[in-house]
Amino acid sequence: MSKEIRADYTQQYIFPPCVEDWVAEDHPARFIREFVDALDMSELGIESVEGDDGRPHYAPGLLMKVWVYGYFSRIYSSRKLEKACMDSMSLVWLTGNNAPDHNTLWRFFKNNKKAIRKLFKQGVRIAAKAGLVGMALHALDGTKIKSLASDRSGRHREDLEKALKGLDEAIDELEKRVEQERSAEENSEWRLPAQLCDKKNLRQAVEEALQRMEREDRDHLHPVDEETRMMKCEGATRFAYNAQAVSDADSGLIVAQEVFNEEADAALLVPMLEETAATLGGETARETLADGGYVSGAQIHEARQKEFEILLPVEPKNAGPYHTVNFNHDAQRDVVICPMGEALTFEREKQARHGGHTLRVYRCRCRGACPAAGECSRDKKGRMIEISPYHEAMRAQLAKQRVEGNRLKLKRRGSIIERVFADAKEHRGFRRFTFHGLESVRTQWSLLCTAHNLNKMLRWWREGKLKLAPDGA
Repeated sequence: MSKEIRADYTQQYIFPPCVEDWVAEDHPARFIREFVDALDMSELGIESVEGDDGRPHYAPGLLMKVWVYGYFSRIYSSRKLEKACMDSMSLVWLTGNNAPDHNTLWRFFKNNKKAIRKLFKQGVRIAAKAGLVGMALHALDGTKIKSLASDRSGRHREDLEKALKGLDEAIDELEKRVEQERSAEENSEWRLPAQLCDKKNLRQAVEEALQRMEREDRDHLHPVDEETRMMKCEGATRFAYNAQAVSDADSGLIVAQEVFNEEADAALLVPMLEETAATLGGETARETLADGGYVSGAQIHEARQKEFEILLPVEPKNAGPYHTVNFNHDAQRDVVICPMGEALTFEREKQARHGGHTLRVYRCRCRGACPAAGECSRDKKGRMIEISPYHEAMRAQLAKQRVEGNRLKLKRRGSIIERVFADAKEHRGFRRFTFHGLESVRTQWSLLCTAHNLNKMLRWWREGKLKLAPDGA
C-alpha cells in the first residue's frame, strides 16, 4: 500500500546541505554563473573596491549575475529581484544564499550602465568564437517600445499654443480689472493680485516650452524624460523609443542592438551595420536584409561606400513601366534615358527638401510626340526626372533586388528578425521601458537582448558545444 508524501518539518540532516546540490546540473542558473564568471569585470569597466572600513560589500560579479538572471527570468524590477533572491531557489543558489537589497541592485545598475551594455557584445563574441554565429545572412529591423513617461503629462505644441492664447486673454482681462481697482484705491496701498502673478509665470513657462520646441524642431516634449519622442506604437501615437536589432539567420542570435529616439528607421541602416561590425570584430554578414523603412538614398550610398553588403526592397510594389525606377541616368552623356529609349536633357539644379543635397533636374522634350506621353506623364512641359547624388547606389540596389532568388530572400527577413521582437514582447512580456532617459533605456534593451542570446546559447552549453568558465570559478 502506497503512502502519501507529506512535508516532514522535523527532518534533520546528518550533514549540512551543500549549496551545489540546490539546482540541477543543467539548470540555467549554472550556465549564467559560468557566463558571468568567464568575464573580466575590470575589462568591462567595473573595479572591485576593497577596504578595511565599513561593512563588506557585494562583489560586482554577484550583482551582475542577479541582473542577468533576472532578465533571463523576466524579472525587470530591482524590488522584485530583491524578493526573488530570498524566495527563488535558483537565485538563492546563484547568490550563494546572499540577498542584496533593491537599493544595492539599483545602485549597481545606475553606476555601471556602460559595463552592463558590454555584456551583450561579450556574449556574441563568445558564441562567435565557438563557431555558433553564422555570417551568411543577417536581418535588421526595429520595434517601438513605450517609454516610462506618461502620455498624459507630455507637452504638445498644439495644446500649448491654445493654452497660451487663453492665458493672454485671461491676463488682459485681469490687467483691466487691476487698473480699475488701482484707480479706485489711489490713496491706499495697492498690491499686484496673486492670480495675475501666477498666470504670468505660467505664460512664461509655456512660452519657454514653445521656444524650445522651435529650437529643436519638435512638436512634443516630455518634462520628465526629455529624450523620449512621440512615435506610432501599438496602434497609437505614444511617447516611446525605437529599439533596433540585427539577427543571424542560422543561429537566431542577436548580433547587434541599439536604441534610438529617431521616429523613423530611414537614417539607421548604416549605424546598425557599423554596430554589427563593432560586435563581430569588424565583419558583417555576406548580406544583410532590411525592409522598406530603411530605404534612403543617402544611407544606401554610404553603405555602398563602406562596402556593406545589403539587400533592400527599393522597387515599389506594382511599379508601372514608366515609374521613376525604370529611368536610367547616363552620366557620360549627362542625360536620362526613359523606358522608350528617349533622352531627357538637363534643365536645372535644385535643392532637395530634406538632406541638404543638390538634385539635377532632367526634362523630356518629346512633348506630345511620344506614343507613351499620356501614360508616362500629364505634365504639358514633358516628363521631369530628378537625379540625386545617390542615384547610382539606388540603381545598383534595384538591379540586385531583381536578381533571381533575391526577392525570395527578402521574404525571409520577417521570419529571421520578427521572432526577436515576438520573444521580447510576447514571451518575455516586455512592452514598456521601466527607466527614464536614453542611456538607461539602452542598458535595459541590451540586457534584454543578452537574455535572448543566453537562452539560445543555453542549448549549446547543455549539448557541450559551448565551453565557458569551469564550475565554481
